[in-house]
Amino acid sequence: MKSKIFLLLLIFNFLINKTISYDKKRKILFYAFGKKVSIYDAKRKDNLRLLSEEIIAQDKINSLFHLKDKLYLATKKGIEIWDIKNPYHPFLINSLAFKECCNDIKVINSYMYLITKEGNLKIYNIKNINAPYQISNLSISGFCLGFSIYKNYCYVALKEEGLKIIDLKDVYNPKKIGYFKDITPILDIYCEDNLVYLACGKKGLGIVDVKLKRFPETIINYQIEGYSLALYYEKPYIYLATDMGLSVIDVRDPYSPIEIYYYESENYVRDVLINFPYAYLDSEEGLEIIKIGKKENILLSLSTFFYLFIFVLMIIYIIYRIPKIYKDWKEKIKE
Repeated sequence: MKSKIFLLLLIFNFLINKTISYDKKRKILFYAFGKKVSIYDAKRKDNLRLLSEEIIAQDKINSLFHLKDKLYLATKKGIEIWDIKNPYHPFLINSLAFKECCNDIKVINSYMYLITKEGNLKIYNIKNINAPYQISNLSISGFCLGFSIYKNYCYVALKEEGLKIIDLKDVYNPKKIGYFKDITPILDIYCEDNLVYLACGKKGLGIVDVKLKRFPETIINYQIEGYSLALYYEKPYIYLATDMGLSVIDVRDPYSPIEIYYYESENYVRDVLINFPYAYLDSEEGLEIIKIGKKENILLSLSTFFYLFIFVLMIIYIIYRIPKIYKDWKEKIKE
């Protein structure tokens, strides 16, 4: 019993973090642990090479976000913006100090969005990166863990309080328009194509239809082994990090998701990033790299479809050939 309580305390100490980000163009991986961001050359997916320089933040890093030549860090004391154009020599461009703890951060176009632990969505204009300024602040009741933005809407994970939907069409005046509490706790969140995917602790994976923003509806609550902490979406799969390892779930049919791969780890996993066929896991022991299987294993259903297609072609060919074979046979008999 004591070990379970200790594990839960340990999990909740780290569950807020989005700790891994990847620059696909330059093949560079950023990994945050504590106050430090390690920078890796990821040209060899299975053998990362640590670069000499590291980024040291002023306080514990809760989340990081990479965009172009900038790395944005959400920390206990605010925001730090780093120039990473030369990954061997990163330098601090600017920092914003808060009394609140910043839990998650996103940057879209010239706007920086951040969520604080105390329940505020703050939006900054960062067109001039050297002089960012706040343009709006929306109070959201609840313990904010993270958020996802998709097509002018923000989806906020509020742990036990559920999911809140924010209209961002007017960034100067964001509005709360929807609320969902059918599945809790919500520890991580991702939205795409009017579907919201939720990491829901012992309840596994939640999938919610948000086509009607004011009235979100549960599609399914898919149970898996372990305690779901974080997720990563790469169409058509959800990679679910748990206290037991990693679960890969096929969500092509959101009404009938299927677990197609499972990796059991000796440590609980608090974040995951996919660089197929490898998964980078942020575990309690640090960064872990695993091979998640050959492509044909992950795409098993596609392979099945391919063989079915070949089988149908063979049947059609046989049906087409039988009359000709029969006709040739009859002509031979006449001769």
